[in-house]
Amino acid sequence: MMNRFQTSPAQVRDELARLMGAALHEGVKRLFAQVERQLFDQASSATDNDRRAEAFEAIAHCRSEQEDFYRSFAQALLESVPGMPQTDWHQLIGDRSRALKFEDNLAEAGQRCGIEHTQFEARVGQLHSDDPENVPVDLFTLESISRAFLAQTRELPDSIRYRLIAHWPEQVLFRLTPIYSVLNDYLIQVGILPGVRRLRDPLADTGSLAAQPAAQPTVPDVPQHAGPSPEALAERLVPLVHASMGGDDQYLFRFERDQDWHADDFAGFIRDRLEPTLPVANWPSRTQKVIRLVGMTLSDVLNDGLIDPRHRRQIATLQLAVLLLASRDRHFLSDADHPMRRILNLLALIGSDPDLKPDIESTATILGPIQAAVLDNPAELDALAERLRDLSRGKPIESSEPAVTPAHERLAQIEERCRIRVGKILAGHTNDMPMRVPTRTLLDEVFQPFMVRTMINQGRQSAPWAGIIGLLQDALTLQLDPTLAADDVKAFSREASRVFNDTTSDGLLGDEQHALDSFIEYLDVQSRESLDLPEAPESTPGVAEQTPAHSLVDEPAIESSSVQSPTIPSPVVESDSPMETSATPSADSVPDFNLGSAGDSQSDTANTESEATSGEIPTDGLLLASLDVVVAFFEQQSMSEEWFEVYTGPGRALRRLKIRDLDPDNGVVNFANRTGQAKLNLPVGQVLDDLFADRTRLVFGNPRFARALAELRGQLKEHRDEH
Repeated sequence: MMNRFQTSPAQVRDELARLMGAALHEGVKRLFAQVERQLFDQASSATDNDRRAEAFEAIAHCRSEQEDFYRSFAQALLESVPGMPQTDWHQLIGDRSRALKFEDNLAEAGQRCGIEHTQFEARVGQLHSDDPENVPVDLFTLESISRAFLAQTRELPDSIRYRLIAHWPEQVLFRLTPIYSVLNDYLIQVGILPGVRRLRDPLADTGSLAAQPAAQPTVPDVPQHAGPSPEALAERLVPLVHASMGGDDQYLFRFERDQDWHADDFAGFIRDRLEPTLPVANWPSRTQKVIRLVGMTLSDVLNDGLIDPRHRRQIATLQLAVLLLASRDRHFLSDADHPMRRILNLLALIGSDPDLKPDIESTATILGPIQAAVLDNPAELDALAERLRDLSRGKPIESSEPAVTPAHERLAQIEERCRIRVGKILAGHTNDMPMRVPTRTLLDEVFQPFMVRTMINQGRQSAPWAGIIGLLQDALTLQLDPTLAADDVKAFSREASRVFNDTTSDGLLGDEQHALDSFIEYLDVQSRESLDLPEAPESTPGVAEQTPAHSLVDEPAIESSSVQSPTIPSPVVESDSPMETSATPSADSVPDFNLGSAGDSQSDTANTESEATSGEIPTDGLLLASLDVVVAFFEQQSMSEEWFEVYTGPGRALRRLKIRDLDPDNGVVNFANRTGQAKLNLPVGQVLDDLFADRTRLVFGNPRFARALAELRGQLKEHRDEH
């Protein structure tokens, strides 16, 4: 065994660096491997050669810089920074949203490490006070490791740096819990006990020790007092139960997701809340057994995936009351028919019954009386168990209205504010867009309640919220897409399953899942109907087809990932008789084609605006695509990443897309979705005409776009005057 008196702080620091260095080296290797896999997937799916080359260059850069990155990172961990202020994660990362998410992940890592990390911080602080020059005050803490990591990433390109920061918590921080246990064991072996023993040079204190009286008592290695007995534990739990009834949940062990309630973690949490500095060995065995058995009793219920998450959270609020009762009543753990045991089983039964679990208010109103009965009159638990039994059998319960606690009032206010906020978010995305009945049902019965729950429980920085907005835009786009394909429906179904049923979310209830399945079935029917549409006959070169005017309006827009030569319908000259069409016009007499004015032939106002616009600017597509001002305008819009509501014809839904590029060879504008895939191709003349007539417009207004559009209109008017 190591001699704890002859070990210097520098030697202890080097041993800690060896132990922690091995764990961090493996973590950095996992981190870079994860980023390389992500870059390789991006390169495999990229259609642009430049983007593919950039991804492979980033992979090569990761492999070449990995070892140098770790060496500099390990060296920075041993450097002492005197007077280090509170860390500003926004300043270190450079992005506010990423900084907020990084800070949340760091707090979660601290919760996972728990008391082990707290004890390690205290021991390192003791070691620093003995030798400030060789031991930094925050040596190998979660915050100092993260701070050094972010400092090292500044030299990397942003495409690699942000990916490393995003995967740092899951690949490194969340896996450091075992190493802190090892570090604490080593520090205990060398005699580092905060506030009890200090490392010092024994030779320097020889004279003072000789002058000490022989009867001087020695400082013990561990505290002399023991932890609370079960009876004392009950007395200390009474005010905590009162606090939890008043809405203070800081003394409740967190329940975040399925199957994460462990008896050992619960026991450590209770010990940390009651005696944070007392070693585990000083707790009486009876008290430890009571706490652990209560944790096992609750884990059997809270780790059951069949119970509705909202009911599991309700059961978790009774943890302190159950522990208090177990400390007072020895029959709780030995009697399976104890009233409190029956209450827990009935709450689990109600939460797993598809017909009863939506009625969340019935069980919420009985939680307060249960805790009050445990505090004041345990005999009332029998009556409360009978009430729950009636509720589990579907019988109506006639009872007086319980007093509304401050916690319930705050929860109701929070739910109302979140419901209003989600309503505004949904209204902003729909924006008077025509919606079918299945889509409206999907928004009301799936998106709205799920977004409210996610906003309350996890916030708008969580993973479920990040995916719900993209899924909402896909649903609104696909509902009226005339070219909907079966692959689009399958992709939407997979994304919906990932967003709603991911382990980080609460999942959907039975009615919500049924509404989602109905919408996917509706999309599937639409995709099959789109396949049955008759194809347009091929036109003979040089011969104009005799097509009624309304066929141009009802013809779906041309969509393709790559269009070589768009087919432009032959113009139609309207006559006095609606059944007559003009003869085949000569090449010199063909008027300029303008789909915007032809498509709005049923609206007098739209006709007037289109005629005025077509009289001011050129209408030839190839001519427009060759003009420098037009090319510069569309290049600016493709780089601005602005979202447009694109007009595709009368009676059709506006499509939310981005301008991808201008094809000067074919005279068309390519539009793309949020993933960059080409989704729509329209003639440049039609796009400009719709922009000038405000049929195609920005989703979010931008003064710079309005000025650019006005300047382009003036330049095109001058160009027409010159010719």
